[in-house]
Amino acid sequence: MKQNAQLMAMIYVDSIEQARSFYVEKLGFAHMMGMLGKDGLLDFCTVSLAGARVMLMRPAEAMHGTAATSEKRPVELYVEVENVDGHHAALQKQGIKPTAPLTDQWWGDRTFTVMDPFGYQIWFYQTVSEPKLPQGAKVV
Repeated sequence: MKQNAQLMAMIYVDSIEQARSFYVEKLGFAHMMGMLGKDGLLDFCTVSLAGARVMLMRPAEAMHGTAATSEKRPVELYVEVENVDGHHAALQKQGIKPTAPLTDQWWGDRTFTVMDPFGYQIWFYQTVSEPKLPQGAKVV
C-alpha cells in the first residue's frame, strides 16, 4: 500500500513563547496555530517552513531537560529549503550564528546548522548533487 506521509517533530520546551519567537522571527518559520492554556500561556504551537512542521510543546509537568540551554540535545531537525545559500544569508542578517558552516555533504546535500535556544540543532539543507561515497564506504 503506497501512501503519502509527512512527519511533524514534537519537541518540549519550557517557554513556547520564546521558542516560537525564535523559529518565526529569526528562522523564517510561519506560525500555523497555537493553543493557550488555563494560565494564558501557550500549551503548544505549530510552526512550519517549506512544508516542514514543528510542534513546540510545554511539558504537562516539570520535565528535566526542557529549559533553555546551550547544550546540544539528542534530537536534531533536518529541514529542506529551496535555496540553502539564500536561507543561510538571510539567517546571518537576522544575527543567527550557524553552528556548522555551509558544507557540501558526501550524500549530495548542501547543509548548515543552527542551534535553537533550547538546544535543538536544526539542519537546513538543499540536495545539490548525487551521493559520492567516501573511499572504502559501502552502502547497505
